[in-house]
Amino acid sequence: MTDACRLRTDLSLRAAGVLSLAIAVTALHALVRLHPATGVLAFLLAMIGFLCASAGAMLVIVGGHIHDRVAISARWRRAER
Repeated sequence: MTDACRLRTDLSLRAAGVLSLAIAVTALHALVRLHPATGVLAFLLAMIGFLCASAGAMLVIVGGHIHDRVAISARWRRAER
């Protein structure tokens, strides 16, 4: 991949993360406005807020490096039999 394509992919992933965070804020704001209601809608809004906030934070922080390989310590590697 070219550098321009990688940059575009990185910026797109980070923008998707910001959008996901905006959705989380909107869902949590709607949840707070429900006050005492603890029905299915409240749990749905809480779930949407949690999932979007988690995914959004991950995308904003990691960006295009989401699929980079990581070195695993010898202690945690599979033992050959």
